[in-house]
Amino acid sequence: MKKIILSLLTCGLLLTLPSCASQEKEVIYPDFELTPSEKNSWEYLLDENGKPKEEITIEWYVNDSTFSWPGYGNDVVSKVIKEKTGITIKFVTPVTDDGQKLATLISGDALPDVVSVQSWYQQCSQLAMQNYLFAVDELMDRWAPKMEATMEEDLWKYFQLGDGHNYGFPNLCFSNNYLTGEQLYPNGGILVREDWYNEVLLATGNDMTTPQGFIDGCLYIKNKYSDSIPFQLDAFTNEGNKSITWLAQYFATPFETEEGEYQDLRTDDHYIQMLRFLNECNKAGIIRSSNFSDTYSQLKTNISRGKVFVSAGTPQDYQVAFQNCYNSGINYIPLVLRNYDGDAPVLQDISGQGYLFSMISTNCKRPDIVIKLFDYLHSEEGQRLVSFGIEGETWEWTDETKTEIKWTDRYISGALNLNEEDAAWLQGYGLNAMTLMMNMSYIFKYRPNEGRKEEVVYIDNQKRPLTPYSYDFRPSFLKHDTADDNYFSISTKAKKIDIKWAQALIDIIQADDYLSEYQSSIDYANRQGLDEVVEFYKKSYKDTLAVLGLERGYPTHQEGYVEPVTGPNGDFSYWIGATHE
Repeated sequence: MKKIILSLLTCGLLLTLPSCASQEKEVIYPDFELTPSEKNSWEYLLDENGKPKEEITIEWYVNDSTFSWPGYGNDVVSKVIKEKTGITIKFVTPVTDDGQKLATLISGDALPDVVSVQSWYQQCSQLAMQNYLFAVDELMDRWAPKMEATMEEDLWKYFQLGDGHNYGFPNLCFSNNYLTGEQLYPNGGILVREDWYNEVLLATGNDMTTPQGFIDGCLYIKNKYSDSIPFQLDAFTNEGNKSITWLAQYFATPFETEEGEYQDLRTDDHYIQMLRFLNECNKAGIIRSSNFSDTYSQLKTNISRGKVFVSAGTPQDYQVAFQNCYNSGINYIPLVLRNYDGDAPVLQDISGQGYLFSMISTNCKRPDIVIKLFDYLHSEEGQRLVSFGIEGETWEWTDETKTEIKWTDRYISGALNLNEEDAAWLQGYGLNAMTLMMNMSYIFKYRPNEGRKEEVVYIDNQKRPLTPYSYDFRPSFLKHDTADDNYFSISTKAKKIDIKWAQALIDIIQADDYLSEYQSSIDYANRQGLDEVVEFYKKSYKDTLAVLGLERGYPTHQEGYVEPVTGPNGDFSYWIGATHE
């Protein structure tokens, strides 16, 4: 309840305070000398000797308590960034992810130079519309004139607000620029402990791909191994539960009507089927009561100890735990669970809408230099630095066409711990620490697979067999018209409904009569204005489809959709490296 109150307070601060502040706060672009376009913008920061003309320190707030860059200032990557731009970055993060720190910064008009906020949070657009941010396209025009030409058009259009401006850059996104037509594996998934799954299969012939078969398989393991955790869900928070998001996709819940209009997932029959399934799982005793209050740390420990039979969630959130299992000889593979009607899963791929959206605050005194930092980090040169290192040291081109990268022998030696000195050298390099501008489509295209530890490749492989069921869900990430007079009102109603729904999910799963509990929650949502939210979102959905160049957004409604056919654990031909037996 405390988290829910804090979330409402955060929403309230953003929706009420800036409304009056916007009349007083004016965006003023400093009168620094314009930057020419003859060469890359960051190159103008250096003198004739290749040294920064001036050095500055900026503060960068990252709205994620888990973000850290332990070696910053001492590792190779951070030193090169400073050599290229003259910038030293002081990172600031919240102690907890309750939104209070960000709300305090906003209410005190104390935003630092750069702010990175979850890309789907309302704060991103609200801060822009209330004049707390510089428009990055305006900054580019003045001080990074070649940068806009390098923007991924699909992402650039998607994140453009109703006023025609862009205010930041998403990280961990997949653009069509580098991965045209390629099918990506899903973001979430159901994983089963392989040895126990084989026991169920051999003893009963049950492949666990139906709701009842799933429950029966979990009960078999529960009865055979008293200390096992048959079925584990992600942590329940004031934002909901990721497992329920992924399970709704396994149950083929469409975010679009057959006529091509937006619909709220929670009102669809497939979503109700999914809730029925979870309610039956709870009644069968395969979900521990502690799961409804366990933290992510506790859930990770359960996996790390090999106690979990089925994990439905976001596997990359538990990467270390699954690696510990792998190193102990315990492997997890995916499962293709179907709904009560036998429909194939329709899963969201990892492209999504990114994670953190990085913006330049109007409190920043040197936006002319910071936009050049962004330009460098966003460039292919910058992407190679933060992900691969320095050419000739950690990687090199395979030939003169520069279309393929390979790791150097020293990198491979260090990555595989073949030599202690090389391993220590690589440890202090700082690769993959600066994730805040990371362009995943570029990295995926060029990243070599050799030189990766077995357990790392294994984690990457866990969801790959589910690729045939994985689709681009970007149409579901709505592009709202933030300039609409009703936007803030609708956002407030939607937030209130979502917070209450996150709380109600536990009650629905644990209820004697799940349907009655579900209806009660829907009635509450309707009283709070769900119909108004849906009507507003319908227009947003049409705008989103237009930006993406689509007539239909849900995969099964698109022309050419063919239901995939694979084994109960997917298609292992997508496995990288050694063939899975």
